[in-house]
Amino acid sequence: MRDILDRKHTQTLNIIDTLIEATEHFSVLIRKKETNQGIFIFSSIVEGFEAIKKIVLNDTELNASNHLENIESTILLVAKTLEKGNLLKVSEIIQFTLMPQFKSLKSCFLTNQDSEQVQKSIRIGVYLCETNPRNGYPEARINALIKQSVQQEVKLYFFSSGDVDFEKEEITADTFNNEEWERENIPFPDVIHNIGIRSRAQQSQVERKLRKILPFTSFGLGNKFSLPKKLVKSGRYAELLVPFKVITDRSIVDEFLKENKKVVFKPLLGRQGRNIYFLEIKNNRYTLLEHKKKQVLTQEEFDVWVKERILKERNSYLLQPYVECRTKNGEPYDIRAHVQKNGEGKWTLTKIYPRVGNKKSILSNISRGGRTQDLKAFFENEFGQNSKKYEENIKQLAMDLTFHLDKLHGLALDELGLDLAIDKNDRIWLHEVNNGPQTTYHEEERAVNTIAYAKYIAENGIYLTNESQKVRRDNGHFEAQHTNLVHAKLDQRYRIAMLVDENEINDLTVACAYVAKFENVHFYYFTPKDIDYDEMRIRGYFYENKQWVPRVVEYPDVIYDRLRLRGIKGYKTIYEELEGIPFTNEFFGNSISKLEVYDKLSSTNLLEDAIIPYQRVDRVKDIFHYIQHYGRVILKPEVGSFASGVHYIEKKNALDYFVAIGEKETHFNELTLGQYLRELIKKGPFIVQQYIETRTMDDQPFDIRVHMMKDGNGEWSFVNIYPRIGIHNAVISSTGNGGYIGEILGFLKRNFKEVDAGKLKEKIEKISLEICTLVENSYDINNSELGLDIAINRENSKPYIIEVNVNKPGIIYYEFEVANHAIPYAIHLAKSSEMERSHFER
Repeated sequence: MRDILDRKHTQTLNIIDTLIEATEHFSVLIRKKETNQGIFIFSSIVEGFEAIKKIVLNDTELNASNHLENIESTILLVAKTLEKGNLLKVSEIIQFTLMPQFKSLKSCFLTNQDSEQVQKSIRIGVYLCETNPRNGYPEARINALIKQSVQQEVKLYFFSSGDVDFEKEEITADTFNNEEWERENIPFPDVIHNIGIRSRAQQSQVERKLRKILPFTSFGLGNKFSLPKKLVKSGRYAELLVPFKVITDRSIVDEFLKENKKVVFKPLLGRQGRNIYFLEIKNNRYTLLEHKKKQVLTQEEFDVWVKERILKERNSYLLQPYVECRTKNGEPYDIRAHVQKNGEGKWTLTKIYPRVGNKKSILSNISRGGRTQDLKAFFENEFGQNSKKYEENIKQLAMDLTFHLDKLHGLALDELGLDLAIDKNDRIWLHEVNNGPQTTYHEEERAVNTIAYAKYIAENGIYLTNESQKVRRDNGHFEAQHTNLVHAKLDQRYRIAMLVDENEINDLTVACAYVAKFENVHFYYFTPKDIDYDEMRIRGYFYENKQWVPRVVEYPDVIYDRLRLRGIKGYKTIYEELEGIPFTNEFFGNSISKLEVYDKLSSTNLLEDAIIPYQRVDRVKDIFHYIQHYGRVILKPEVGSFASGVHYIEKKNALDYFVAIGEKETHFNELTLGQYLRELIKKGPFIVQQYIETRTMDDQPFDIRVHMMKDGNGEWSFVNIYPRIGIHNAVISSTGNGGYIGEILGFLKRNFKEVDAGKLKEKIEKISLEICTLVENSYDINNSELGLDIAINRENSKPYIIEVNVNKPGIIYYEFEVANHAIPYAIHLAKSSEMERSHFER
């Protein structure tokens, strides 16, 4: 821990130095009246100050709170003055107030810093989340890195997320000693060189935790749309970009093709020239070229291709006019400029070279069969006596563009691959910018700067970040750094947390708190707004003295998910953030396809007789066919709640069709019903089923609700079985319009006297357990709760399956029974997760 504190102290000093340097640059820009660039630098200054403020406030040995307050006031004053456009006043504030305040803060830190520095060999962790980086890097690159580590006197340790132990603050890693690989346990490294660069949302919980305590060398640029958007917004170098459109729907493609007859389709997340398509339209024929593969499509074939390839995933492709950049010999080419930060943290041009493709291709990528050449010789051949000017211009542009991109990304980039080209009109284009570019033919040169920069980061304790590490917060979102709440002091007992909607704090939440206390585990609830993604803390509500008391708490061991919005738009970040923590429910979305469930249930002999005849309908005549065959049918959406959009349809006679939707009753003739159904099925897929008359001896509609949950042993268990009885004149049972619920065994005895009620109940239970087992085996995700709706045919007392509810079955009056399953099952998950970790560590 002392090691981490020392690194944070060094980090803070370096951030202050960077702030002083940035403030000097800001002052120059303001004097030159370069306001836009000045605002970018000012934003970086604000972010840097926020970073050191967190560290200072947590360091009890420092007495720097007055410095922070003064600087914060001055920054606010600069912002307000900048908004008014008073640049002269801004310059005055910077020179005579802000700059001296930063220098005073640095003096405060230097006074507190120990005078003796312990010299040690720097440990560089080479990290990949899913697997050991030795499996993710080319062998030539690993060998080059090892060679450079020896020359620059540092040690390399290759590890993945599974090799991290946060409690011991150490990793288990592969290292190269005495000409062979060894496995070692070492304290956390001084710096991490990460491969497989991802945005924060894509990072595992382990990586996010590591980034909070250790410096990383690399950060993501985003997709192919993110960078152009930044350049356009900044107002510089936007003219280098080829115009483009992100394809959100087919209309984008059609409109673009009206203006451009030669276009390129590019994947937003593509690499190495894969899945890039060139299209030329001539005489209503579509000539499509992927690398060297050429095909000519008709209009109909092109429509199918766009639907199946480009529109398969929304926002996955962009569209650009084709900009032709070819050599005198007709070969496509671009200039790859590979830039890196070196051992002084400064940008350097590692290698710049032309990549030349095949005449029959539109791509120059080496990975797609292209070749490289010497830059000077290439320019001499293409541009003759002007070659030197072209060479100097392209090199200078590469460096200038790199500096600009780095500023746009918070000065946190470490290497880039810029793809530039010159068209027949001598105009320079920027085709693409990659971080972590391929360097097949210059691994040695790359390794020199990779190791040197990692060493620089470690020696100077520099903790960089950019927007790829930030999470957008809505107003009212919890921020652990700006709260007066007390931190929860929890012991080593399991921590179970309930994720709920803020409008769903009810008797079940209280019941879970009581059961958790009985089971001797910690329990709290939280809502989506109670998560601080940056600090990895939660505003958890603990039940104390019959009141919910908020406290700051770490992430839990298990989450009982009553929110159930995984996969729903607007909630993606929550579930990605908490990935790695066991959830009691992992189903995506609110519901699953009824058709898919019925198909799976029908495939099982034990359930075949319990399936009501059904069919997915796309045409009105399919519905009429069922009506003709059965007389009475149920029509319901393939996906969605049972109560929404459910139609009862009965043919009274040749001219009269009775339709009931909830309490609404209507009569149609065949023509008007056909028109109505035609409009209805346009809204989405529906399923038609035979209507099974399920009525009590008093002629009231009913169904049987079976509520299943997993228990403390991880086994399916019955929470409750009860009849739901509707009002007398209703067609379908419902407790929401005056209906009621009852006790199962007495209900069966009263209404089905001709059969043994106990055996009928056993049959319902057997069907329910079989359904749970089938659903669990059919879906490769964890689910611990199902609501099953069972019908009983009045004529033969035979049970049928109406519905399988995977979302969150309603709880009328038995919250403690639900809690008595939910909490023990959460403890079971915690124990299972603990055992898996122990087994992995062994």
